[in-house]
Amino acid sequence: MHNRSNGNKKNYKRLTIVTMSVLVAIFVGVGILWDMAPDTSLSSASSSVGIENIKCETVERTTFHIHAHLDIFINGKPYTVPAQIGIVPDKCLYWMHTHDDTGVIHIESPETRTFTLGQFFNIWNKKFNNTQIFDNIVNNNKNVTLSVYVNGNKVSSVDYRNIKLNSHDEIAIVYGKAPDTIPSSYHFPAGL
Repeated sequence: MHNRSNGNKKNYKRLTIVTMSVLVAIFVGVGILWDMAPDTSLSSASSSVGIENIKCETVERTTFHIHAHLDIFINGKPYTVPAQIGIVPDKCLYWMHTHDDTGVIHIESPETRTFTLGQFFNIWNKKFNNTQIFDNIVNNNKNVTLSVYVNGNKVSSVDYRNIKLNSHDEIAIVYGKAPDTIPSSYHFPAGL
């Protein structure tokens, strides 16, 4: 009987070691799968399609390299366009992005094509159309308007989202009370 008890203990130890090994393998496998799982957040979509067919890549592309400037005014007050729009730290950057909070939009693409204001807002993941910017909505109130100016000229009869971004354009979005002066140009630093 003593031998049988020792045999059961040995089998129990083997079973415990096998069970522990299987559990470790499962946890390691789950960890590997977790690391391999795609990040589905809007700001890091680094698939071949990206956002609006604008990819998020690990290197800056400069075949098509332009800059535009965006000013936003909400009820007469400037709204800061934040740094790092379209940049996923330690992962990738979209062909449209900001580096700092100056409002300069960098467009650095491997292909020459048209980029629009609506695409930039999609990468930023913010609401923008002819009647809304962020949570500010024009509700048929004639005292509250939403306007867009390109190089000082008011844009009319067009979907604001389709406004093309050209090299050194100054775009001003004005919701509600207008500022004292609508910017018509921006002094881009040397090299931009």
